[in-house]
Amino acid sequence: MPIAALAQVTPPDDIDSPTKIVTIIDSVAGWFFAVFLALAVVFLIWAAFLYLTAAGSQEKVGNAKNALIYAIIAIVVALIAGGLTNIISSILGTGRL
Repeated sequence: MPIAALAQVTPPDDIDSPTKIVTIIDSVAGWFFAVFLALAVVFLIWAAFLYLTAAGSQEKVGNAKNALIYAIIAIVVALIAGGLTNIISSILGTGRL
């Protein structure tokens, strides 16, 4: 479904104002937010699975910890992507918050 929704997005003809730049960045940031949040959920489930099936093996527990770190990084990147529009709009002074 996300790919079908992406096909419906039409880019602006010309970028001549800061508001259009913020709109484009908002669209891209929304996609990054969704993708990284979905990846974070997948990595969290994968880390839980690895930890539960480790059976005391230090190597497998280490792999589970690495997957958990990747999930946390994905969450941080998603949060940054979600807040990027507000940062850019405040820098450009468009007033959209």
